[in-house]
Amino acid sequence: MWASRMIKFTWAAIFSFIFIVLALLIISTIIMFIQNPDRIGVTFPERAISDAARLTHRSQNEIDGECSIKGSYFEKSVSCEMTRTQDGKITDTILLEYTLMFDSITSIADTRENLE
Repeated sequence: MWASRMIKFTWAAIFSFIFIVLALLIISTIIMFIQNPDRIGVTFPERAISDAARLTHRSQNEIDGECSIKGSYFEKSVSCEMTRTQDGKITDTILLEYTLMFDSITSIADTRENLE
């Protein structure tokens, strides 16, 4: 009799633990979406052009560049080399490095060089 109670308690504890872990994952995803909606479901090089324009305080029309993506769907590393041209001359180079998990940005690093 006490063995069946012990088995029921063990199963209840296991399922409770699984439920708590899943609830925490869902809550953390919701919090991430509320705090950083612009970091979820990003596309490249559009996002890099937008970030480079923001860093140089210029228009997106002046920015051009390429991105290389390495990694799997779960975890990616994206490197983008952007240039800003004005009157046919390259005035700025911007290197942007993103770390993504499930198409959501987890970190951004940038390096800017002004050639004027």
